[in-house]
Amino acid sequence: MSVLGRMRPRIPKPLAIGLGVFVAAAVLLVGGWTLWGLFGPPPDGFSPTGGRAIEIGGQPPVFQYTIDARSRNDWAYFDFSSGTTIATSQESLDWDLAFRRTDLLTNGGETNAASDGGAFDFGDVPLGELQALPPETYLADTTHDERGLENPALHGWYSYDWLKHVISSKGRTYGVRTATGETAFVTFLSYYCDDGSSGCITFQYRYPALPATSSSGY
Repeated sequence: MSVLGRMRPRIPKPLAIGLGVFVAAAVLLVGGWTLWGLFGPPPDGFSPTGGRAIEIGGQPPVFQYTIDARSRNDWAYFDFSSGTTIATSQESLDWDLAFRRTDLLTNGGETNAASDGGAFDFGDVPLGELQALPPETYLADTTHDERGLENPALHGWYSYDWLKHVISSKGRTYGVRTATGETAFVTFLSYYCDDGSSGCITFQYRYPALPATSSSGY
């Protein structure tokens, strides 16, 4: 046996046992979190709305709608003037917001050069308290180098919990300029369907955003 072999330090038995217990506990903890995220109860969700958006109260009135955006290929188009999903094409002027999983588009910019739609992020101002149109310009849709076509004001509407594997709305309120030049105030509530699957986006909105006699501040 070499001198180095004879001089190799040995971990004291109590310390080795302690390290083993620590490693085992860490593995169980990480494994438990992973299993909870994969197989734990899904977040509360909503079934897709049949027909028009539902008025839930408020003055001016607030409407709620759940759109089925579960497809990974096809966009679901929503029209504020009719309060419902419509069958249309991206190049048309009869829709205002498009949904596909977590992705959102407005009817303008690089999505549809023939329209002037866009969005503005009001931040944490509650939907019912907004009393003015955006003080700055609306952001139009553009193509991101990695994410593709998007509206930069709406891109951050959600957060993702890597431990629980859950998508949650940040609760921000947005101004959305429609294809006809009006504005809707919108906030997002949920990304989940009533059966636990993902891709049913529930949102509340006011449209038109303001009464004709509205004040200029909020």
